[in-house]
Amino acid sequence: MTRAMRKFFLLSCCFLMIAVLSGYPVCSAQEALPAGQAKEQPNPFAYTPPSRECTRAMLIKATESYIAAQKAGNPSKMSLAKDAKFFQDMNPIAKDKVLINTSLPVAFHRSMYDTARCKTFTEVIVTGGAEKYVIGTRLTVDKGKITEVDSLVTDKSDWLFNADDYLKYSKAEDWSTLPIDNRVSRQELINAANNYFDFIFLDKGIRPPWGSPCARLEGGAYTNPDNEDKDTCQIPGPLGEMFVSNRTFLVDEELGAVNIYCLFEDNGAGMPDSHTFRLENGKYRFIHTLSVNRNEKPVEVPEYKPEPDPECDRNMLKAMAASYILAQEAGDLSKMALADKVKYLENMAETTKEKGMWNTPLKIAFHRSIYDTVRCKTFTEVIVTEGNEKYVIGTRLAVDKGRVKEIDSLVTSKKDWLFNADDYLKYSSSEDWDILPPDDRISRQDLIDAGNQYFDYVFMDKGIRPPFGHVPCARLEGGAYTNPRGEEKDTCWIPGPLGELPIVGRTFVVDEDMGTVNVFCRFGAYKNGMPDSHTFRLVRGKYKWIHTLSVNLTDQPLAVPENAPGVPESH
Repeated sequence: MTRAMRKFFLLSCCFLMIAVLSGYPVCSAQEALPAGQAKEQPNPFAYTPPSRECTRAMLIKATESYIAAQKAGNPSKMSLAKDAKFFQDMNPIAKDKVLINTSLPVAFHRSMYDTARCKTFTEVIVTGGAEKYVIGTRLTVDKGKITEVDSLVTDKSDWLFNADDYLKYSKAEDWSTLPIDNRVSRQELINAANNYFDFIFLDKGIRPPWGSPCARLEGGAYTNPDNEDKDTCQIPGPLGEMFVSNRTFLVDEELGAVNIYCLFEDNGAGMPDSHTFRLENGKYRFIHTLSVNRNEKPVEVPEYKPEPDPECDRNMLKAMAASYILAQEAGDLSKMALADKVKYLENMAETTKEKGMWNTPLKIAFHRSIYDTVRCKTFTEVIVTEGNEKYVIGTRLAVDKGRVKEIDSLVTSKKDWLFNADDYLKYSSSEDWDILPPDDRISRQDLIDAGNQYFDYVFMDKGIRPPFGHVPCARLEGGAYTNPRGEEKDTCWIPGPLGELPIVGRTFVVDEDMGTVNVFCRFGAYKNGMPDSHTFRLVRGKYKWIHTLSVNLTDQPLAVPENAPGVPESH
């Protein structure tokens, strides 16, 4: 393989991943083709990231046309592209069915403008007329024309809805342009949004930028009606482990604002939601939420029942990981100290103790573990190159008081993404993942941010700045390596974004001593997307090594097309 071919390997692999996960090159298990037939493999380079042109003035004008159209009940007042798309409550909708066709007496509206992505977000409050509404609408603009209208419409059936109170409190807040010294970067605004969700619904070790004073406005309920000089935004998370999926960001640095569209839980049937954050001097000042109830029944406030924190230390976690290795080599879980009730998962599906790969004796050629003492979890990379089958396995253990209460494995083999266990062993075992000197480490929060930034940049937002730049840096995907010669250059960098693909169900295991964060996630769909593990090693705040394992859930191999340049000889 030539050096030029290797240079393009990274890009080709990522484009191919987009094609695979879009559902075109392979069949699902339910749609298996008859023997001897192969589904046509599309060109992985067929995707072209959208290139839009806009200015702030152009975005303001587009928003003004939207407000005029909503007041008149006439979409023709908008500067629409010929093929403009419409969405309402995260479902496609015909132009003649969208709420813009209904004349509404808009009592108040506020907009923000993202010139990096050529998008706007407008909060619209309607307190008169036959129905009251609070609406959040995004516009996508190109060369002055609106190419997409994406609205979340909340009314009396939705979460904590009260349009009159929403008007009262929202209108009283100051969302004016910030002085330059009070602003933070686009990246910091996106981090703040991710921090909020990941703390409340996942990880107590995350540190969102709470500030004082601060107020949250949810549907109409306000946390600081007396405008006291205190922080009423903070929530005593985590409230549980719930995935906030399909996060997309719209950022206005001048306003210090970031809007997130997302879904609570299932990214096919979950609750559509908008969260808008205003930050001043890097701290939350205002938080607005709109949540759409897709059910006929009113949304009820759930009772909060926090689970007790697990107890562990690093030595305990090391002992549990070591016992897992012994158990896997023997094919005998009795070698592990198991809790009375254990949850077993393999490839992100619940299974039983008797059915998992851990019952098969494997000759382990190499393994490496990380230890998260905040969440009492471990992650172990296991490489098997001998026996009837070769494997690369990623296993998490959840531990409490010296006993394992959850075993969660991703098992990759010959039908999986870029799989080559021999090459995985060769490259992984040659890398340095030792404990870092204290001066080379970064915080738990920074490691989690680095995990989120990678996915959000590669698959969504060109304005995100992941911490690329360590020399050397290499990515190991299934067995394919971006820096096989160990050259002094960064081969981790990707010229993203490659598309807009949700990376959902993200959970983190963090080892600050090793400068490492492991992310379990799914590509595309919340319930049946491709299970994936990404493990990042950061040195002095920059990516040093990136390892990925991706599980093919279909019954068809993820074949690499012949026309993909730079694919290693082993594939």
